[in-house]
Amino acid sequence: MHEPKPLLEIDRLSVDFPAPDGLFSAVRDVSITIAPSEALAIIGESGSGKSVTANAVMGLLDAPPARVHGDVRFEGRSLFSMPDRQRRDLWGRRIAMVFQDPLTHLNPVYPVGWQVTEVCRIHGMARTEADRRAMELLDRVGIPDVRRRMGDFPHEFSGGQRQRVMIAMAMALSPDLLIADEPTTALDVTVQAQILDLLRDLRTESGMALMMITHDLGVAADIAERVVVMRRGEIVEEGALDRVFAAPVHPYTRQLLTDRSEEYRSARPGVAPAVLELDRVGVHYGTFEAVRDVTVTLRKGEILGIVGESGSGKSSLASAILKLRRPSSGNIRFHGRDIYALGREEETGFHRGVQAIFQDPFSSLNPRMTVLKVISEPWLLHRDVLPRDRWRGRAAELLDMVGLTESDLDKYPAEFSGGQRQRIAIARALALEPEVIVCDEAVSALDMTVQAQVITLLADLRTRLGLSYVFIAHDLTLIRKFADHVLVMKAGDVVEQGVAEEVFSRPSALYTRQLIASSPVPDPRRQAERRTARRRTLVHASTAP
Repeated sequence: MHEPKPLLEIDRLSVDFPAPDGLFSAVRDVSITIAPSEALAIIGESGSGKSVTANAVMGLLDAPPARVHGDVRFEGRSLFSMPDRQRRDLWGRRIAMVFQDPLTHLNPVYPVGWQVTEVCRIHGMARTEADRRAMELLDRVGIPDVRRRMGDFPHEFSGGQRQRVMIAMAMALSPDLLIADEPTTALDVTVQAQILDLLRDLRTESGMALMMITHDLGVAADIAERVVVMRRGEIVEEGALDRVFAAPVHPYTRQLLTDRSEEYRSARPGVAPAVLELDRVGVHYGTFEAVRDVTVTLRKGEILGIVGESGSGKSSLASAILKLRRPSSGNIRFHGRDIYALGREEETGFHRGVQAIFQDPFSSLNPRMTVLKVISEPWLLHRDVLPRDRWRGRAAELLDMVGLTESDLDKYPAEFSGGQRQRIAIARALALEPEVIVCDEAVSALDMTVQAQVITLLADLRTRLGLSYVFIAHDLTLIRKFADHVLVMKAGDVVEQGVAEEVFSRPSALYTRQLIASSPVPDPRRQAERRTARRRTLVHASTAP
């Protein structure tokens, strides 16, 4: 029996970009084939060449300045030597792409219905038929009240709904190949699970092939049949998903698949004095109740994990703790004193004692300031902490503490990777020797290995300095490995709280069980079991009185 001919062939693809010191090789000698109806995952960290490879396939690289070598063939025909008109006819009709951030790829000034119908009309479909097709597609991807929402604009949809609109646009002409570039990275675990289910169902219905680009091994385990592992522009391993995940050959693949639980896990503190106490805290925006009646205590050396989907109230609660928004009800006490009733000197002490690390190190560091100025800024505001002639020496000590060197002090944020920038943000947070650090999705934008490094660093600093953390995340696996106590929030309410391991091992709330079941794991067999369990949980929830 003959194997089917490949649908897509990437043949010895290399992509170089001009750099100050010559050429930067983003992709080197990459060869990949995808069979009809096959689901292939390309995995690797940022900078591995995954997205550059996909963009080369879709003709999205400007060449020049990019230098592209090799070939890409679709059904045996070269996309690189094909006339532009023929290639444009393939995009959307035969090959389609879904991008990571739908908000930047949807036109903000046109209704989503118009944008979906545009795909159909460009390829010759009559307006009436295109409108009917758009409503059919938006309904199929789970957009409620389709007829009304056809006229809504992208900003009027949630992140998950925008991604569904992008998928509807990609599926408009029933393509043979869908390229999905990190389509679930910014989504909550339950929304991510819904998007993966949708892609799986669409594949079953249409027989399309899928190229899934991701750095999330759990996503690959959930959706793919075969996997390609890339590192620094090269393929280091490929094969059937079950084989690669069960018996990885290359050291880098083994590193990606290594469970770093013991590195993350903190030593459980005993009974320690309370540092921060929240008593029936509520946060309202006008008539909207973002947080309701939250009561929890953070003790010295403890890590409090707060989990929940977008809109659950996690960040609103953090803003109240940091005195960025006054609670509408209840009170917050730092060492027994209401933080909103402090005198000037006491308030200064509070701001020294409670610091923050935010989600995006790209926007939380001033790009026009050197690292020295970034770290020294807290001392400029709190002038009695450290004499100016000791700033550089102390900043160097802080950089050393987070794994960087004194030579980095005179560089700018743009000269560092995302993980290094987050280390700089941690060094800045440590400048005033705080007791509590609020980490608001502080590692969610980082690759797995970089995330592991930062989490290990935070755990080590907790042990050495006696720090307490309020650690906000939507990654349940991470919270389970890192936190001592966990708070599960939904729509502003705490639905469950307790010792982290007990909550995750024996969750009492249905919502917690849904979150756990929706969080993918990098094990194809276990992930299939979890997917089945999640669907049973959802069925149970929908039939419960």
